[in-house]
Amino acid sequence: MKVVDKAVWFFMSEGEKEGPVSRDELQELLDSGEIDPTTKVWTESIEGWSPISELEHFNMATLDETPTIAMVKKIDYPRETDVERVLPRPWVRFWARMIDYSLFALVLAFALGFFHFTMAFFQPLLGMLLIFLWIFVETILIATWGTTPGKWMLKTTVQDENHHRLSFSDALNRSFSVWWIGVGAGLPIISIITMIVAAVKLSNTGTTSWDRQNKYRIFHGKIGVVRTLIVILYFFAFFTFITWGQMYFMHMQASLDFSPAL
Repeated sequence: MKVVDKAVWFFMSEGEKEGPVSRDELQELLDSGEIDPTTKVWTESIEGWSPISELEHFNMATLDETPTIAMVKKIDYPRETDVERVLPRPWVRFWARMIDYSLFALVLAFALGFFHFTMAFFQPLLGMLLIFLWIFVETILIATWGTTPGKWMLKTTVQDENHHRLSFSDALNRSFSVWWIGVGAGLPIISIITMIVAAVKLSNTGTTSWDRQNKYRIFHGKIGVVRTLIVILYFFAFFTFITWGQMYFMHMQASLDFSPAL
């Protein structure tokens, strides 16, 4: 560091020579931010113009006490709506997934019934187990067809950024992400919260966190009146069947409880 003692100083401001000023006045300009540490200054005791930060008689520590204003840049994620046929449609995606879960539950129930296998022991965790097992079924369907029964019914497909079907590893990664981030592993209460959060993010940014991170694209076609009616009829039939099944099970259980002992 150069040592200087002279009191008459000049400094450069926007390419112009300013001064003369005293050392204390120059320090005040530095403290107030009117000049910065890179500002070149000169006095008779130094050779040539030098940045003020290189001179010993000026205190740079006061600059650290100056409040720093952080400028936060808002990140605008590209919305899926910017591309034709790529729309957020959170409700379409929700109902497509409900179709998939319900169909898988029916197939699994019939398969277990055919082999006379009871799930009574797993009854409290049945919903969580079903959602977990669906990961692997969905992975195969997405990797081979680019869609699932529910997505197909609502004319929704999953593709990568190059508009190709996902590889098996990508499809598995996406299904695990949906299982954990999107539906909260099926945990009560948590699954509702995660679905609401995912729906809000989808509406606000145009894409979900798992699709944005891996640059997956969700394409939607026009559903139409016929498909809408079919979906409504499907859910009506599904809930009717579930209600009938529960009543039948309760009736059979009551018959066994009140049957006379032999």
